Amino acid sequence: MIIELLLSLVLAHLVADFMLQTGESCKDKKERHWKSPHHYVHALIVFGLAWLVSWDVCFWWGALAIGVAHFVIDMWKSYRDDNVKWFALDQVLHLLVIAGVAYAWTNCHDWSLPFGIELWYVAAAVALLVCWKPANIFIKLMLKHYSVNMPAEKESGFNAGALIGTIERWLILLFVCLGRYDALGLLIAAKSIIRFSEKDTAKTEYVLAGTLLSIFIAVLAGMMVIGVK
Repeated sequence: MIIELLLSLVLAHLVADFMLQTGESCKDKKERHWKSPHHYVHALIVFGLAWLVSWDVCFWWGALAIGVAHFVIDMWKSYRDDNVKWFALDQVLHLLVIAGVAYAWTNCHDWSLPFGIELWYVAAAVALLVCWKPANIFIKLMLKHYSVNMPAEKESGFNAGALIGTIERWLILLFVCLGRYDALGLLIAAKSIIRFSEKDTAKTEYVLAGTLLSIFIAVLAGMMVIGVK
């Protein structure tokens, strides 16, 4: 089934591209381009994880196609600026390659999740990871694109903000999956009350914009889980 393989490969992509890649390695790839060993190591990790989640020795060619394409896309991106446009395009290209491989493989082979794993478990794992580091990066770049900048005195505390945002998205994801929209409304109202008396306009705008983006991402992720359950 194409959806099963697609979500499994997307899960492998999220782990490789966001969980197993550090800021230092990304910086080195951008500064040294093809001379950076991180490009090659990262491509091998992508290849290995894609092959692993397939649970099929014969899938090596599909995993190789994903790994090589990932390397080419990352090399191209290393020559681009760090902004939301190139970040989004980079991820779309990766996902298109994954979708193409999943479509080609399932057209030629029967494939299903191993060990009786249910599809919604994979979907839930994908949603949790999307609401973590990818969402933090996307929101930060989106706010930067629209010049909604974090107040200068809080720049060093972005990690705390990222943690709060991640927990917020996970809670929203949980409420959406459970159908508890009343709890979702209370969460949003509670955060609004906390910031109601805030006199720093820049800080208020940053928090409000970030919160709305968080809600949007988490709700979409929750709807994806519900859709495959």
